[in-house]
Amino acid sequence: MQAIDFAARVRALAARLAADGVSAYVGTRQASLHYLCGTFMPWRGAVIVTADGHCEVAYWAMDAERIKAEGCPHPVHEFAGSGLVGLIARQLAAHGADRGRVGLDLSHPGAAQIAPGMLTAGEYLDLKAALPQVDLFNGVRLIDDLMLIKSPAEIERLRRAAFVADIGFHAGVKAIAEGITENHVAGVVEAAIRDHGSTWSWSVTGGTEVGAGERTAFLRGVTQQSTDRPIRRNEFVVIDLHPLIDLYMSDLSIPVFFGTPNDAQKRAIDCWETTVSVLLETLKPGRAVRDCVATAVAAFGRSEIGRQFGLPLFGHGLGTCARTRPFMNASSDDVLAPNMVIALGTHFYQPGVAGMRLEYPVLITPNGAEGLAPTPPKVRVLA
Repeated sequence: MQAIDFAARVRALAARLAADGVSAYVGTRQASLHYLCGTFMPWRGAVIVTADGHCEVAYWAMDAERIKAEGCPHPVHEFAGSGLVGLIARQLAAHGADRGRVGLDLSHPGAAQIAPGMLTAGEYLDLKAALPQVDLFNGVRLIDDLMLIKSPAEIERLRRAAFVADIGFHAGVKAIAEGITENHVAGVVEAAIRDHGSTWSWSVTGGTEVGAGERTAFLRGVTQQSTDRPIRRNEFVVIDLHPLIDLYMSDLSIPVFFGTPNDAQKRAIDCWETTVSVLLETLKPGRAVRDCVATAVAAFGRSEIGRQFGLPLFGHGLGTCARTRPFMNASSDDVLAPNMVIALGTHFYQPGVAGMRLEYPVLITPNGAEGLAPTPPKVRVLA
């Protein structure tokens, strides 16, 4: 795969800091650590970038040697116990950033979920006490604006991750049979994506999700961690995959129906597929995300079941994190642009009837949305 120039990423961030009059950015999110450091960093840490282009890392001592050995390109300073905040404060002071404005990873306004690694309230208070002359502020946009538009090297990784997800999806579909458990299908999926290079099923919802029957259709039910429930005929199956390829994430879920749908289930399928088609068509460069969302909500609104059971949530960004812009909801202020990558979502959960979820990686091109997974986003019926 194409090499990633991490030094160029640091320079771009430093230029943004200087332009905005910011002394430094302290990134604690896993997204920021992976984007700037290029190695898997699951533990507590921070990447510190100053306006003059200096970059270094504060990381938990129990894992520091590994990240050095696996290619972190910046100096790594170790801490033990609860010493992260003290180490950050000392490193900021060492580079003259103990005054002025310092951006932190605090929150994504309008996002329902917290991105892994956001600074905790306790850490914020401790850092404020340690740096009384610093104006601490929410600095997520400083780096998010850079991460939003993907480079060719990033798109290559996201394509591969989507391809691996597709392989896993088809392995899971092939494993579906009467009496086979959700857990068994999840295990087959995990083996397939691991065999093709995935190093982590990153989702907090249980890694690879598999749900069947009534477990697909909890009201507003966006979570199906796999269980020992056997799969039966004439029911929906959710398979939701989350592979990681060279620190870049994919997210793929296409509904499966095992058997022959009844009339109510056919109506649900038609409602869901129509909304998916409308949503894909509306994704054009220059369109505001909130306008795309409004169009998709209106598509659900064409039917009573869509109004009742379709969710007004249509996905999220993909990259070194999935809790990242653009958030496909009515609160977003983003405008679609070429080389954004989105895990497009379409959710329909009608208790007792149907549960369908789309998680579908797409690349925004000058002409619209290009699916990165080979399988089309339509309900897969297994007779």
